Amino acid sequence: MSTHEHSIIPKPLNPRDADSLVQQLSPSDRVRITTTELPRTILTVREVHPITSQIPQLVLTAPPMTTTAQDDIQQATFHCTTSHADSPMTVLEYTHTATDTTPRCIGSLTTIAHFPRLSTPTEDTAATAEVAANE
Repeated sequence: MSTHEHSIIPKPLNPRDADSLVQQLSPSDRVRITTTELPRTILTVREVHPITSQIPQLVLTAPPMTTTAQDDIQQATFHCTTSHADSPMTVLEYTHTATDTTPRCIGSLTTIAHFPRLSTPTEDTAATAEVAANE
């Protein structure tokens, strides 16, 4: 099989339509975003809220990573907010460590793409067990 058959192509979403974004995304979805100050980054959707709420409409997380300088684990959380349904979302990055949280604005959301859901190992095991029981 060629590598092309195994590629996962994310579905582009409209970053300027916050209302549609929060309807199309769910917690645990994987997305790829870019902002005016951040290159492509793959994140996981942690929370989704309607644009009428006072809290961030999208909360995204990056996998935890260990810093080499302090051997400390840090986790980045991204809060995407907008005041109007048709305006770009502002993205704030919060870097959490055991002792501190550092916020910084990383610009406006310029692109967002949704990765399709893949089967999980539990789903694969369940399907295999079902086939084995029927044989």
